[in-house]
Amino acid sequence: MPLEPAFIENLADTAPDAERVVAGINELNFVLDELYTLPDQRRAIFIARWRDEKELAAIASEFGLHRRTVQKELARSEEHLRAVLGRGQK
Repeated sequence: MPLEPAFIENLADTAPDAERVVAGINELNFVLDELYTLPDQRRAIFIARWRDEKELAAIASEFGLHRRTVQKELARSEEHLRAVLGRGQK
């Protein structure tokens, strides 16, 4: 069933404009810079979880840590990044 032209004309354009794209890139670069201020192991745990999508048990095994320690390290990383972005707690 084809869409009515009036329906298509009234659709909101949700694509970010150039200014929002640049702001997003700048924020991402800032976060990446801040990520490298974390201690090496904490940063590696954060990357394993959020970039590599590893499960907590796999990260704990890889680093020779308890799962709870991995959770604490992730929480510290996230707290730091939220603080530097001015976003506080969830």
